[in-house]
Amino acid sequence: MEYRHKSSYRSSGKYYQNPSGGLQSLFLFYILPFVIFNGLLFYCITSTPKVTLELHDTNDYLTAEAAMTIDSWFPTKSISVNMDGEELEMTKGKRRTYTIPVTRNGVLEAKVVNLNGMSSTVFRHVNILDDNPPAFENATLEDGTLTLRASDSQSLINPDSIYATDSTGQICSPLSVERIENTADNTIIYEILFEMDLHGLHVYIQDKAGNEARRTFLTHKEGNLDVLEVNEEENTSGNETKPPETSGAEETPVSSAAAESSLENENSANIVIP
Repeated sequence: MEYRHKSSYRSSGKYYQNPSGGLQSLFLFYILPFVIFNGLLFYCITSTPKVTLELHDTNDYLTAEAAMTIDSWFPTKSISVNMDGEELEMTKGKRRTYTIPVTRNGVLEAKVVNLNGMSSTVFRHVNILDDNPPAFENATLEDGTLTLRASDSQSLINPDSIYATDSTGQICSPLSVERIENTADNTIIYEILFEMDLHGLHVYIQDKAGNEARRTFLTHKEGNLDVLEVNEEENTSGNETKPPETSGAEETPVSSAAAESSLENENSANIVIP
């Protein structure tokens, strides 16, 4: 049996168009370009910049540096970086990288707007700088010697900054300063000894970032007992090297407490010394 294949040509030599060829042409020359064009248009309209914001470690606990990188096919319309609403200056590096100096803790916000109007915003919480003064842990008085414990968990206490002023305003150096490191939370504690002035002793301690803590210690008699009074003073930030003017007679006594007082969570306490 013979099989004959029908040609797309007529006997007269004229060509018959294959219907499948028309669909291919429609797809290649109309549908596919339409999809690609609209896809590119949608990308151009909705494309947002990719922003990376990294915070570098600090060396002195006073300043740090943040690095911002922008990844986008489009040119940027505007770039802004602020911390808690305050605008920060940027330094442009290679390609689309920027460095931002950071001088305090807070929330760092970076916003980049593309030329197409689309924007990206990233946030970083900065808490690596030391803006807290040392904390007084406790105080005891024995045989005319005042024993203090103070701690700092970031830049650590500067032993050379520790001093006191007595009731006459004379500067007193500590008898000894000993570093203690065996705490559960790795907080560095210093034990500090001063010769006590019964009319008032003002103690000043700074950490290595320049934050200063102050306490005033007084004594008074209750019967045959000497009572140690501890008055909290205002803590300050920044490098302070000059001792303030003090007067022990202006301090106000407070109520009695136990033989060893915790100074971190209380404004004042008394220690009764037999």
